[in-house]
Amino acid sequence: MPLNDAQFIDKVVNLQTEMETKTNRASAKVEYAQKLLAAIKEYLKSGDVAITGASNQGAFTGTGKIT
Repeated sequence: MPLNDAQFIDKVVNLQTEMETKTNRASAKVEYAQKLLAAIKEYLKSGDVAITGASNQGAFTGTGKIT
């Protein structure tokens, strides 16, 4: 499954809108960083990882998720 770009963009736009209402800039910066980090982690975990390669035992392929 590909990464969900639309969902990530929506989360970041909503986060920016939410931050516009904050009056304490110092705490807003920390809150923004924490929420942005959570959105990035969720985005990266939304897709599948596919690998292909070769070793001394032959070719290999695999799929997985970022956890």
